[in-house]
Amino acid sequence: MAVKCSKFFKFLAPGFNTRLSLPVAFCSSRPVWPENKLDKAVIKSCLGSWLVRVGRTVDGVLSFEEGWEEFVNHHGLKLGEILIFKHNGKRAFNVVAYEAHGSEKVYDSKGKSPSEATASSTSRTLFACTMKKSHGDPHKAYLTIPARFARSNGMVATSRIILKDPSGRSWPLILSRWESISRGSHRIAIRTNGWYKFYEANKLKNGDVCTFNLKPVSSKSGSKSARVMDVQITRG
Repeated sequence: MAVKCSKFFKFLAPGFNTRLSLPVAFCSSRPVWPENKLDKAVIKSCLGSWLVRVGRTVDGVLSFEEGWEEFVNHHGLKLGEILIFKHNGKRAFNVVAYEAHGSEKVYDSKGKSPSEATASSTSRTLFACTMKKSHGDPHKAYLTIPARFARSNGMVATSRIILKDPSGRSWPLILSRWESISRGSHRIAIRTNGWYKFYEANKLKNGDVCTFNLKPVSSKSGSKSARVMDVQITRG
């Protein structure tokens, strides 16, 4: 029987360079290693394969430890960037790295450092935002969507969006847009009361990081349908 793959995101928070904890939901729903068989995992990227030691806390949370720092250094990973892991069964993971603004990291032919080339628009489906006071203001809470992200994903004319939180709940929201005179461009944001309800229901606070993953448009839904974004929350 084929092994089902599982994907998860990790926002690179402080301390990521020496140890990376895997999401609790992944650890609890997929016991990758029996308690007495924790050993090594293989992490594969476009630059090759790395063998890293897997640890487990008393709460059952798995983490990449010895060997992880070498992976980080080889890929030039930085604070605020995003990794997408795909678990291929047993002890193997594929990983793709994204810059903080959502573009996939591009590596040169030698495979040692990011190049200055820009990733294609099809890879810009992620962006992350650290929660601050304006996001949780009960009177005027809002979340700005990066202009580059909106343009590259055809969201400039979009008026509706659906956020799906880590619990699987859907939050239909309205997008607002206005012209920024100082920047000479249009800004797009979620400014309705719905965003504040999402903020409160998910117990967000200053320092938490929300990673937004835009889902592909279904051929049956049409271009004017509400776009859907999965949201992962990393507690600050």
